[in-house]
Amino acid sequence: MPEITVSEELYRQIETECSDGDVDKTLWKMVGSYRRENNPEADTT
Repeated sequence: MPEITVSEELYRQIETECSDGDVDKTLWKMVGSYRRENNPEADTT
């Protein structure tokens, strides 16, 4: 699994936004959302 590095401040903001407390799960959802918005064809292969 790739490592995602963020600043401490951003990490605290992400932690605050986690509805279930699982930061890794929330980050991967964000990555998937970004990928779909910026490269929709990526999920059709």
